Amino acid sequence: MTGDEYIASIQDGREVWVYGERVKDVTTHPAFRNPVRMTARLYDALHDPATRDDLTVPTDTGNGGVTHPFFRSPHSVDDLLADQRAIRTWSRMTYGWMGRSPDYKASFLGTLGANSDFYAPFEDNAKRWYKESQEKVLYWNHAIINPPVDRNLPPDEVGDVFMKVEKETDAGLIVSGAKVVATGSAITNYNFIAHYGLPIKKKEFALICTVPMDAPGIKLIC
Repeated sequence: MTGDEYIASIQDGREVWVYGERVKDVTTHPAFRNPVRMTARLYDALHDPATRDDLTVPTDTGNGGVTHPFFRSPHSVDDLLADQRAIRTWSRMTYGWMGRSPDYKASFLGTLGANSDFYAPFEDNAKRWYKESQEKVLYWNHAIINPPVDRNLPPDEVGDVFMKVEKETDAGLIVSGAKVVATGSAITNYNFIAHYGLPIKKKEFALICTVPMDAPGIKLIC
């Protein structure tokens, strides 16, 4: 994406709330417009002749394009050095103030290509996300922590709060509940939903998925 294409990609009617107010457009709201503009500069730098050599490498998906190297699985020392160069270049542009820039979650996205078998029987889905995220340099965040309530109880005993699957249909899963610490989610394209910590005893609480930020029913409370 270019900077303008990134901005357009998050003007999608997503439901974001801050200080009890519904945000009409995260790209112009005072709470979000500056990080949106900074992120747009990062995307524009991928196309700028002055920085693109440090910020892009050929994709490994066969589409003939280029990508930010951290979105591609590394296979050599040279690949790792290309990752380092690109991360450093973007960090210098933001003076280190964008800790959750698009390359942050790329550290996870690269594993979808390198270790797709881990996600069996859904390895094809992992490969699809690897390909799409690499070719578009999509901006992801994640939410993997349950809200800090009833910490003495296992997750399956806090079903009125914690995220769980309510129903499985041919069209997908119907999910309810909350996750926290989705840093940057208001200005990203997708949210990776998962969990860590205590063993998950019931399948409906073991959900791992990716959700577009404008999906119906998604509500972001900042």
